[in-house]
Amino acid sequence: MKNKTILLLCSVLLSGSLSLSLLGCGGCASTQLTGGASAHPFQGIEVLPEEKDLSPAARDTYAYLLYMQALSDGNEELLLQAARQMTGGTLPAKAWLEGALWLDSRHSDKVLPLLELGLQVWPDDLALNLFNAETLAAHDQAGQALERIQAYVTRHPDSLDARLELILLLVKTKKFAEAEKHVGRITSGQRTPMVDYYHARALIGMQRRAEAIPLLQKAVQAMPDFVEALVELAYAYEQQKQWHEARAVYEKLLKLHVSEQDINLRLVYLSLRLNQPEKALKYLRNGPDSAAFKLTAVSMFMESRHYLQAERILKAMLDEPGIPPDVYLMLASIAQDQRRDTDMALEWLSRVPAPSQAAVRAEGLKAQILADAGKEQEALASVRSLQQRHANNETLLLLEIRLLARLHKQDEALARARQAVEAVPASTELAFTLGSLLDSLGRRDEAMKVMRKLIDEHPDHYQALNYVGYTLAVQGKDLDHALELLQRADRLAPDQFFIVDSLAWALFRLGRTDEALQTIRRAVALAATPEAEILEHYGDIAAAAGQKDEARKAYEQALKLKPANADSLRQRLGDL
Repeated sequence: MKNKTILLLCSVLLSGSLSLSLLGCGGCASTQLTGGASAHPFQGIEVLPEEKDLSPAARDTYAYLLYMQALSDGNEELLLQAARQMTGGTLPAKAWLEGALWLDSRHSDKVLPLLELGLQVWPDDLALNLFNAETLAAHDQAGQALERIQAYVTRHPDSLDARLELILLLVKTKKFAEAEKHVGRITSGQRTPMVDYYHARALIGMQRRAEAIPLLQKAVQAMPDFVEALVELAYAYEQQKQWHEARAVYEKLLKLHVSEQDINLRLVYLSLRLNQPEKALKYLRNGPDSAAFKLTAVSMFMESRHYLQAERILKAMLDEPGIPPDVYLMLASIAQDQRRDTDMALEWLSRVPAPSQAAVRAEGLKAQILADAGKEQEALASVRSLQQRHANNETLLLLEIRLLARLHKQDEALARARQAVEAVPASTELAFTLGSLLDSLGRRDEAMKVMRKLIDEHPDHYQALNYVGYTLAVQGKDLDHALELLQRADRLAPDQFFIVDSLAWALFRLGRTDEALQTIRRAVALAATPEAEILEHYGDIAAAAGQKDEARKAYEQALKLKPANADSLRQRLGDL
């Protein structure tokens, strides 16, 4: 292939200059563009001295040929080398894009340098700018991608595709309000299903799902197979607790053969939320015949307290070859939690094969069952015996610490927690357990130090974010920062009642009473069972908002749970 490219170069040079033609081809014979004089095969013919430099046009031609040869040969280094020699517009924008797409398909780190060179030649090519922005974002340079596409939109304000890319990047970088602002600059005549989709994404990012739903509906009405919009619509319905509507959308996705395992699991989950376990079983049967799928579905049945159906699925799996050890673990859990049959639970655990990875979890569950049966000392002895064979196992360390705390051996539990964190420094759960233990002992300054360090090392640990944010709100300190932490926790783990409660309390302490009232109502609705502290917060916030009937009802419900501060609640109830 290389020789054919060189001969083509000779023909190009021949058309430009006779004095270069013989010399150029002479150079080509040795696969060099220029070089020292060499013996000429044609005796008696005068040969002019070889020129040392090519004209800019000839250099571009040579670089172009190298570029095309590199693409043909699959040579990344040669491709970038040729691109660096391209000084003019010899290579069309489409060829630059072709090279970038090829490098990207190979996951090459040379794709960004190539795009930079291409944009130096074609700074206003739309396709190059869009692909450059997407590639920067894919390489964790979303900020730079945003700057580049913003500059392009400034130069080309009428480019709808560029503005859509800008909106997408703004959504990806969580600049939702700015994204919505750019959507507003798109005229009604330019609005497409894609515009509606991006607009909805921005609204969802700002927790305005109710406003996003009509836009997503409009998008999928115009494009019934718009998968991304259907997925967002289904999830938005879920968040709004519109279970029937969400299920209908997921069924459409199932017909489009989109991620059938995941969609069937969502349909199982929604049917259980609608208290339709038999319908959930139908979706389970329609799903893939894999143990992983069935076990995930079983966990959903168990979480929704449909133990009989869960047990039925698990026992059917006992007749299948290669029984996963998790089947025995789940059956043991049902025997203990639902039937209160400790002997049966322990019998199921005894079936877990000793060499399997589930053996440690089985022993841990055994210790938990013994503890629940009031046999904490026996459980602790079991855990410590197992630790001799599995030193520094995170699950066993957590069990030991919790058993010690349950046995009211707080000092020993704290010492063990400190040792465990040092032994397994990567464990976020051990670190959080240490912080929680310190808090329960009233050593809140030390607890805050542990939790702040946990957030520094793991910024997405929503439980630590909630702890620090709520503690600051209770103390009335750094309330803006507290709100920021709690909003982040709420985004990371949406609809967790304890986080929503913390968020409501931070808003209340900031004086944003109306927002706090809406948020605490959501927290109360999310809690599966009444929580005295949340009801107390509800009463306090409702009273401050002038909603005395709501406050009275909240305090009365809290008192039914016999909280430790019942006298204080009675006083507040009497003051209404």
